[in-house]
Amino acid sequence: MQADKARRSLGDEYDPFSEAHRANPHAFFERARDEAPVFYSPVLDAWVVTRHQEAVQVLRDHDRFSVGIYHARSSHHTPETRAILGTSPITGHPLVMMDPPELTLQRKILSRTFSAQRVTALESRVRRLSMRLIDDLQPLGEVDFMARFANPFPILVIGSLLGVPEADFPQLAVWSNHRTALMYGEVPPEEQPAMARSSVALEHYILDLAERRRQELGDDLASDLIRASEDEAPMTAMEVAATLRVLLTGGFETTVKLLGNTMLRLLSEWRLWEEVVAHPDRIDDVVEEELRLDGPAMSTMRRAKRPTEVAGMKIPEGGLVQVVLASANRDKAICPNGETYDHTRKPAGPHLSFGFGAHFCIGAPLALLEMRIALEQLAERLPSLRLTPAQTVPYGRSLLLRGPARLLVEWDA
Repeated sequence: MQADKARRSLGDEYDPFSEAHRANPHAFFERARDEAPVFYSPVLDAWVVTRHQEAVQVLRDHDRFSVGIYHARSSHHTPETRAILGTSPITGHPLVMMDPPELTLQRKILSRTFSAQRVTALESRVRRLSMRLIDDLQPLGEVDFMARFANPFPILVIGSLLGVPEADFPQLAVWSNHRTALMYGEVPPEEQPAMARSSVALEHYILDLAERRRQELGDDLASDLIRASEDEAPMTAMEVAATLRVLLTGGFETTVKLLGNTMLRLLSEWRLWEEVVAHPDRIDDVVEEELRLDGPAMSTMRRAKRPTEVAGMKIPEGGLVQVVLASANRDKAICPNGETYDHTRKPAGPHLSFGFGAHFCIGAPLALLEMRIALEQLAERLPSLRLTPAQTVPYGRSLLLRGPARLLVEWDA
């Protein structure tokens, strides 16, 4: 009876789009892990999973749960928005909507494209792109870190890998931001049609790129995908486009937010930034701890294939399940004192910021490379970097992703 009361209370209180929750969601999830690790949320019409054990249970069980990430906010789209999205030129299932065994072949092909050797070979290119942005920043003394570094850096990397003209990068970033906000955020009805048109424009751009690469291969990611598929099941332009759409939007948005979260953490406790400056050899551990503590992916979604039960909660067939990765990562069962930062610790279980199992993020090695290079160069070139005083850090209205929308920083120019 007490557990049922706790579940009802948490479900009624849970408002993932409220300003208070967006500013600090972790206090609520800490309470949920103790009181009701799985509860029903009326506002989402979904069952919310907050503990590591149950999160892994749902993510690994493809017999009971299918991916449902694109259903996260679709019920809130207006009829006009749905009609515009219905004109999408890309009709194939994206990677994030596939389950095994269909997913298995696609991951095999992608694994060749994102092999350790391939990612290592990208280091000099990624380093040049980061250095170029810092060259532009260094004389200024004060900027919005999100606008001047965190946002442009990943799109420079992804755009460079795709071999698209650099003049197109700003437009691609806008289209990607609009698509992500529409799919996973709380967008007012009057703003939805414009964002839907951005999403469709992005898909036309990507499909055109895939079709051109099918006709003439080059030295880029799309061409590598096509080459990698030739020995298995040659990918059509549509299949290449569906994959590139995920890589572009996923690889861009998550790295942007991880950069913002990491710099906010390090500069909020300046001794942490001092340690990075003094010991750049520890950056890999810093990034792993930040992924656990403040990873960019707040949650992922699943749908129940049949009536089932998780931690005593009955979930009907078709029920939407929000697996809160950010909460599972702080679970004391895998990380005692998990609400605190300590890059020297070794948790008892893996963090879930890159997902788990068959849906583990294929681009994780590239994201880690970008983070290491960015922190190394920022620490070397801007060691006096600090937060601009008396600022409020805003967050976007997204169910799946979390990171600063603005982060003002300054340094001794």
